[in-house]
Amino acid sequence: MASGTLYTFPDNFRAFKALIAAQYSGADVKISPGFKFGETNKSKSFLEKFPLGKVPAFESASGDCLFESNAIAQYVSNAQLMGANSRDAAFVQQWINFADNEVLPASCTWVFPCLGIMQFNKQETEKAKEQVKKALGVLNGHLSKRTFLVGERISQADISVACNLLLLYKHVLDPSFRAPYIHTNRWFTTLVNQPQFSAVIGPLKMCSKMAEFDSKKFAELHGQTAGSGKKEKQPKPAAKVGTYL
Repeated sequence: MASGTLYTFPDNFRAFKALIAAQYSGADVKISPGFKFGETNKSKSFLEKFPLGKVPAFESASGDCLFESNAIAQYVSNAQLMGANSRDAAFVQQWINFADNEVLPASCTWVFPCLGIMQFNKQETEKAKEQVKKALGVLNGHLSKRTFLVGERISQADISVACNLLLLYKHVLDPSFRAPYIHTNRWFTTLVNQPQFSAVIGPLKMCSKMAEFDSKKFAELHGQTAGSGKKEKQPKPAAKVGTYL
């Protein structure tokens, strides 16, 4: 059974993949209590172990050092989560890739401007919304006759896809937008209400009103006068992109 230390900041949905996997596998994963994003991950000692300076990062009790959230999740997982045979393992990997390639880019493009993390681009946001609809539709069709993505039990496929959907369900998938995807919604709410999920992510409040980009909020967070590009003398602390990356 794996054990070790996970370096991350609070509410990092990428780290959730490993932390939830550990809840199921019984792996002993402890979060580094003194980690400070932007400081710890830039230190010499950290970069010697994790040269990219990215988080989450994981150091096992035996000295193995891993970066990349999917690799960490697999390390602390077990055969049941990753696929009990080569066929199931292939399908689990398929959905993990789907989460990163089809869900996450669109999610970030749509949600990050709403959180003030990045500037709003109407054309890109509309494109992202269509990509989200397509991804939700693919999931909805697949789940119309299944409880979980692979097999009859929760796997890393479910964990990874659900984690990459979290920001969408929390901030922009209001009741009207998500209404057509009844099977996807059923599957998602089933997962986030499992004790292994709630132990990591806490109670999840689903979006009731679609978040929108606020140019004034963005300017305040990034120390600029909206539309002018001028720096304010005393800007408010900017939202950490790392909080969501």
